[in-house]
Amino acid sequence: MEKNNNFKSELETQYNILIKASEQKEQKRFIIIVSILSVTLLSTLISIIFASIAFNNTKKIDIENKEKNIVYYQTLTTTYNDGNILTLNNIGNGFTLEKPKIIEITNEGTTDIIFDIKLTSINTSLLSTNKLVYTLMKNNENIVSKELPLSEKVIASDIKIAPGETISYILKVTFTGTIEENNYSNYYNSKIIIEQKGNKANLLE
Repeated sequence: MEKNNNFKSELETQYNILIKASEQKEQKRFIIIVSILSVTLLSTLISIIFASIAFNNTKKIDIENKEKNIVYYQTLTTTYNDGNILTLNNIGNGFTLEKPKIIEITNEGTTDIIFDIKLTSINTSLLSTNKLVYTLMKNNENIVSKELPLSEKVIASDIKIAPGETISYILKVTFTGTIEENNYSNYYNSKIIIEQKGNKANLLE
């Protein structure tokens, strides 16, 4: 009987050893699986973080490159109803420029532009123009009335025009004085130019 009890006890001991070994094996397997999952999850999170950083950096670089590649250009287009030459012939008592000059200026660029209106290449028989008066109207509003110059002169300065904007000017000329009767040989000729500021080499005529 004692022998059987010892055998039974030995079997129980072996069984317990096997059970513990199996439990330890399961614990190790669980730890390994958890470790693998943790490493995989951590690697995935790190990959997502780095991918997000790389995407943001790439987007920032693209934006910077696009900004660098933006070209802000300045371009004025000018049209005249009959050319940019102001021709006054047979100036006498009551003289008026029969066909006023109409000038339309359009900003075809992407930024504001500042420009001047200038009279150049002046050729006249008159010794004085204090009675030969020009009137310049901007968008149908009178902005200046003065005598025509005897030498090159800016008649409207520092005019600002926005992108896509068109400004219309009308130039009229009258003689308000008196001259010797039947003397209509006086003349006054000049060129009207639009000078874009900041780019004086580009005279738009």
